[in-house]
Amino acid sequence: MTLDMLKKGSSENFLLKQIIKRNFTTKYKDSVLGILWSFLNPLITMVLLTAIFSTFFTKSIENFPVYFMAGRCVIDFFNSGTKIAMTSIKRNRSILQKIFIPRYIFAIGGICSEFLNFLMSLIVMIAIMIVTGAPFYAMGLFAVIPIATLVILITGVGLILAIVCTKFTDIEYLYKIFTSLLVYACAIFYPMDIVPQPIRGYMELNPVYGIIAQFREFVMYGRFPSQTIMLTTIIFSIVIFIIGVLVFRKYQNKITLEL
Repeated sequence: MTLDMLKKGSSENFLLKQIIKRNFTTKYKDSVLGILWSFLNPLITMVLLTAIFSTFFTKSIENFPVYFMAGRCVIDFFNSGTKIAMTSIKRNRSILQKIFIPRYIFAIGGICSEFLNFLMSLIVMIAIMIVTGAPFYAMGLFAVIPIATLVILITGVGLILAIVCTKFTDIEYLYKIFTSLLVYACAIFYPMDIVPQPIRGYMELNPVYGIIAQFREFVMYGRFPSQTIMLTTIIFSIVIFIIGVLVFRKYQNKITLEL
């Protein structure tokens, strides 16, 4: 799908850029601080949760602020990216009813705009690493692997949700509940070691947690994570991506007629 867009030339690339720009600027248009919230929001959250939970997990979590931010960056990107893709068709129904535009471009544009926010949160994480004296490892460059896996997963999930949400509006509200629970299920502010078996085993099957664990291994500890976890999350994300593309291609025209 993305390859098709690139093959069709500059017109769709221009449209994609405009959608990314619109989504990114609209998010902060009524805010006095504007884009600064992309930096302040994760920073303020990190400070508050560090003050609350760091005393509980001082012995089990090394450098709690970086540990938290590494998880927060990933989970926020997943939640925001899938949510904006989910409503991409509904929010642009007035345009789609008037002129022909590839439907997927709105979902891809939304995910790309949230990726920019993700990059900004990474800048905050790097700043926190500097302030707290966390070491920087060359192995951290391999963090692009879980990040790429995350983008693939978000795109697949987002395309599926874009179709389902247009057909069943209630899914939007149910998904908000799901993403709220997902935050607590991904060990963002607590170590997975405190979770008893067999609950921990089920939680570790969560691909988003797997991506977070890989990201932390590369960035915080400078070591290669479990190859089993990496292969599992990569294969799962690719499968979801393929399913998302197939579902979107099959139903996008039908859905547009029902808007």
